[in-house]
Amino acid sequence: MSKYFGVIGNRDYIKLRGDKRPFWEFLDEQPSGWLSSLVYKRRDVPAGKPMIWDCGAWSYRLKDEPDYTPQQCADLYREYAPAGSMCIAPDHMLIPGCDAVKRRGINFRNAAEFLLVCDLMHKPMATVHGETLSERVDAALALRASGYRHLAIGGIAAQASRKAMATEIVQTLRVAVPDVHLHVLGLSSPEYAKRWHQIGVDTFDGSSHFKQAFTAGAFYTQDGMKLTKHQAARPGNDKCIGIVAPECYCRACVLLRDDGVDTRTYGSNETNMGRAAHNLNMLMRAQKAAIHRRIVLVACCGKKLPYAAPARDLYQSELFRKSRRYAEQNGDQWLILSALHGVVHPEATVSPYDLTLNDMGADARRQWSAKVATQLIDYSADQLTVLAGSAYCGWVDQFANVTRPMEGLGIGQQLAYLLSTTITQQELF
Repeated sequence: MSKYFGVIGNRDYIKLRGDKRPFWEFLDEQPSGWLSSLVYKRRDVPAGKPMIWDCGAWSYRLKDEPDYTPQQCADLYREYAPAGSMCIAPDHMLIPGCDAVKRRGINFRNAAEFLLVCDLMHKPMATVHGETLSERVDAALALRASGYRHLAIGGIAAQASRKAMATEIVQTLRVAVPDVHLHVLGLSSPEYAKRWHQIGVDTFDGSSHFKQAFTAGAFYTQDGMKLTKHQAARPGNDKCIGIVAPECYCRACVLLRDDGVDTRTYGSNETNMGRAAHNLNMLMRAQKAAIHRRIVLVACCGKKLPYAAPARDLYQSELFRKSRRYAEQNGDQWLILSALHGVVHPEATVSPYDLTLNDMGADARRQWSAKVATQLIDYSADQLTVLAGSAYCGWVDQFANVTRPMEGLGIGQQLAYLLSTTITQQELF
């Protein structure tokens, strides 16, 4: 499975109750690894995860020479990069208007020298550049022959919208050098995550969620592998009336909301960095859904609002609300099992109704179960997790990938289970 590496920049702190905390403490789960740069020279990096360190080629792309020699890079990596890190040789990007011939020479000389001076506790990595596909293949083969077992693909993140081109480059390189660790720099959308997984890319990184949070004020919502951007509310901006994004229960939103900070608004470091952490939570959920899709199904309940509302808000029992929170935190997508409608999307507007499966006869239940099974086929889930009583589970035998974590538990036990497996407003670090 392709693994996502989060990016550590230079403004990655959030204040919570007056304490300055690194943003990764606000994530639902940690990414598979992290990427940092000599541009920032961060010593405070997360422990226990693989790391890639780069030389900051983007920061000196307009200069004639890289900022560091291979020896200087090796010395800095020795100072900052934890043992076992993959460390990138100082390269120069092939950008329009540059002396491409000179930069090709710099890249190959630096790669060869870095292989000799890289500390033994690190894994040397070289970046594959090229103005054509054949040049990239030749570069990858040459680096592989020189001794590199870890290669990064550079120069394609700036053209992220050209998905067919990027996919062709990566797929061709994967075939050309099948026995190296292959990393894609800067492309991490759910769609790209799916493609990298299918191609056999080892790792990939990206930080667009930070840019979107700060420069565009975007607040992501996630539905399967789909990410939707909502505009954060800006105080005094007549074009943005109030908060339009739905309330979220990811770790970043829960912890900051409890501290009086709403990540759906724009302005302070806490709202912006909190929104960046939220966006990363949504991105990783969507990536997971693209690669391995888990859907959580929550049973409806009798207690409802007296008016039509989005299904996620219509049902009012304590068990439903806690099940919803579990589903939002643990699933790539969640759906509602409705006695009247079958499978219902949480955003679908539903009018109140007075019907449960307990009111139905055996034939009606069988028909309802057949309807649910047919509806679920369209969702193509790798795993279905069901938070429902046995009456709502007559269809589960038709699927091989179903789990029922609360099967056989009474209402009190179900509430206790849900409380133990979700993050609450009061939970602290």
